[in-house]
Amino acid sequence: MYERALRLIQALTHDLSERTVAASLGLLALCAGESLFLLGPPGVAKSLLARRFKALFRKGRSFEYLMGRFSTPEDLFGPLSLSGLRDQDVFVRKTEGYLPEADLVFLDELWRAGPPIQNTLLAILNEKLFRNGREERRVPLKLLIGASNTAPDGEENSEAFWDRFLLRLELFPVAPGASFQKMLAQEETASPLLPEDQFDEKDWQEVQNQVSAVCVPPLIFEAFDLLRENLAPLYISDRRWRKALRLLKASAYLHDRTVVDPLDLAVLQHVLWHTPADREAVQQRLLEVLEDFGWEAPSEILALLEAPQKAADDLRSLTKREEQLTQPRPVLYDGEYFSVKGYPSTHSARVWARDYELWTTEEELEGELFFFRPLGSYVESRKVAVRRGEGPAELVIDGILFALESMPETVTVWKDTLPEPKALKAWAESVQHELQRLRTARDTVAELLRTKTNEAQRHLFAEPEQQEACRASLDKLAARLQDAETALQELGEARALNLG
Repeated sequence: MYERALRLIQALTHDLSERTVAASLGLLALCAGESLFLLGPPGVAKSLLARRFKALFRKGRSFEYLMGRFSTPEDLFGPLSLSGLRDQDVFVRKTEGYLPEADLVFLDELWRAGPPIQNTLLAILNEKLFRNGREERRVPLKLLIGASNTAPDGEENSEAFWDRFLLRLELFPVAPGASFQKMLAQEETASPLLPEDQFDEKDWQEVQNQVSAVCVPPLIFEAFDLLRENLAPLYISDRRWRKALRLLKASAYLHDRTVVDPLDLAVLQHVLWHTPADREAVQQRLLEVLEDFGWEAPSEILALLEAPQKAADDLRSLTKREEQLTQPRPVLYDGEYFSVKGYPSTHSARVWARDYELWTTEEELEGELFFFRPLGSYVESRKVAVRRGEGPAELVIDGILFALESMPETVTVWKDTLPEPKALKAWAESVQHELQRLRTARDTVAELLRTKTNEAQRHLFAEPEQQEACRASLDKLAARLQDAETALQELGEARALNLG
């Protein structure tokens, strides 16, 4: 499908400058069965491009209408049938040739439409349903493109209508320079669309089935959750989130994949903004999510990052033995003091626990003793010379050794032991094996990165900065694998040096 998509986009934009994104999004909307809104000033080819989409559907019925201040439902949905009113006493519209029977629809200057038109379009856009008299029937609509020079005015009805347009794109005049000069030199010509690339009803239904069959990995759901949290308080309806997921599946289908890739999240930059002013924030939050939920390496490669720690633990089990010792542990008073036993004073002498943890056995420093009455009230403090004693819970004050009030504590210590030569040799061989696995893993990640980068450059909806954000996770993994390899190699060399 990817090569076909490229040909279709080329056919739509062969004589237009800077309209590839609009054509790509229109094709995405068609494959997902959704709608596209083009926002921009007059004369930026909104109408021209929208009309060209009619040619994508072989034998398709199309409908186009320019909204005006006095537009009525009859203009879009068909005139009322006089015979229906006379014979059946019901308002029935004659819909042949009008929107309810069209496959592709283009509605220009949408915000000029009044509430009766917008209300009817709500059900058509969302549920593909049209109520005609007593009958409610599905419409054959495959793609609806709306356009306007302005965003919605914020009225309640227009807000609901605006929410139905899943894909939104703001178009600007062609940039100055080479693109502008190219536009001036180009002449509008017939579309080079190949008949075999067009859609028919059966083909389009098959596309819908294949899009529905695309798998969505759990990573994508987690990314949606984080993106929703990071975009708060920007309101995005639950309906948009659900429909956005199908857009990602359609993006995967257009790229000949059966599983959604994290880079497909780039499509959301055209979905989640409400006003043009929101676009920058949406794009920034999307980049952050792509960095967190970018391309993943196989889980067995991630497990190799634990190799240095495992090797160190295995070596310790060979060269040291574990023993349980009971030793005193100072008792903490009032959450911040240790009490000095036997200090010559009528009051209780204490030191700050935080100070005690900083003192050493070698260096004598100036410290402070705090004195408390038996009921715990503070009396005074005094400067003294202090250092820690050789044993646990000991303190030397002005050259005299004192014990701290303590309670027995069982601790685990490791004592050196002579390893068995065979076991040590097996450990060294294991280290070399893990080093080789780490080198192979780095090569695998490098190849995966090349493959993914090449795929990203072909992506129809991802911009360069989004591609860079998506590859960040693999870049970080490559660096971590290098660090693990270095740590493991240093551990093996240090052990060999000790043996020598």
